Amino acid sequence: MPTTTRTYTVGYIRDSKKLQPSPAITLNGFWLAEAGFDTGTSVEVRVLPGCLILTAKEPQPPVEEPEIMQTLRKVCKLSTRRQKQVKAFIEDVIAPKPRGV
Repeated sequence: MPTTTRTYTVGYIRDSKKLQPSPAITLNGFWLAEAGFDTGTSVEVRVLPGCLILTAKEPQPPVEEPEIMQTLRKVCKLSTRRQKQVKAFIEDVIAPKPRGV
């Protein structure tokens, strides 16, 4: 994407707590996605006197949910009777057992 200069005007939004105008800049357009600022992208804003630098943050890889949690989600979709059976099984497995048995 070629470097492009765009001109915007600082507007305002009304601060709901103080009922006073607060400076605001709204950027929109398909050029944002082309520049790496797609919907949902986290943005770092560096503030310098008379200058704002916007940097798109790399998305964090999703944290893999443990397999046991995935299985428990499936159990939640079972009937109440089946859920009780699974609960009884789990309680039996985790119940302390005497040594040597």
